Amino acid sequence: MFKKRPVAPGQVAEAIAQAAASPMLADPREAVPATATGPGAASLGSIQGQGDYEVGQTYDVPLGRIKSNPVNPKALYPHSVVDEMALSLQENGQITAANGYVDGSHVVLIEGETRFRGAKANGAPTLRIEIRPRPADEQKLYEEARAANKQRQDGSALDDAIRWKELIERKVYPNQAAIARALGLGEDEVSRTMQLGVLPQKIVVALSEAPSLLTGRMLNAIREFFAAAAKEDAASAEMMTLNLVAEIVKNDLGYRDVAARRKQLENGPVKRTRGLSEHVLFSGVKGEIKTFEDGGRIELSFKGLTAEQSQTLAAKIKGALAS
Repeated sequence: MFKKRPVAPGQVAEAIAQAAASPMLADPREAVPATATGPGAASLGSIQGQGDYEVGQTYDVPLGRIKSNPVNPKALYPHSVVDEMALSLQENGQITAANGYVDGSHVVLIEGETRFRGAKANGAPTLRIEIRPRPADEQKLYEEARAANKQRQDGSALDDAIRWKELIERKVYPNQAAIARALGLGEDEVSRTMQLGVLPQKIVVALSEAPSLLTGRMLNAIREFFAAAAKEDAASAEMMTLNLVAEIVKNDLGYRDVAARRKQLENGPVKRTRGLSEHVLFSGVKGEIKTFEDGGRIELSFKGLTAEQSQTLAAKIKGALAS
């Protein structure tokens, strides 16, 4: 597998600018083929034509006979990642076979979508795929694919949030609790992760082009900042968050920095205490008395007094206070 290269801040800024210009431009979310809905999961298709490929064997399958996983755990495929895979395939060849199962005259991927997209970007004729047994249903297909991704440390909390929402909407899983049981996760963890689904598409696009930000803590901090910004000004919350994402990448901010920005937003602007100002004269020199309501503070200032005048004024103030 290829080694990921860091994305330059300029690329992220450009992606954010593109996202702001059009809601559909450079959307990295995978287009999932429409499938039937229903309790449990949909059927995974016909087994006719399976004679071309045998389970347990590996084949160079023509790209035209490959279908994407309809419940692919990964929802985000930024251009930078696909381009890196295309370059790796071109320079090093396909090191690791993808996994798939036979569906009629086609092979449906279980995992290997990035390699598939990289091969298409290169104009390659085939993709090497190991044929696996057909999963019993879409639940099992999703769980097998996600387990493979987790072994490679592939995928993010944002991928999970987007895909889990779709799986529940299509009734592949009835609810969050069912997802938690199937994946061996706590219901609170699933609930927190799915809260990331409130992020608008433009923010998702910007985040997808900055893989270093796709950690659970950072994503949650950004989601909380967006929620706080929406309470403050719903119309500008999206742009405020996009600007924050660009600043995070440019200045290498951490999730604690984002949390601090959110608290600052919730607390509102810092109020500066203003005093009532009055000009006075002493020995022909102008001065100023400031009275502050908060704290009962008074300030007296003069500029241009001689040393003798300063001593005289100080004596008069002390005398007035003593009387």
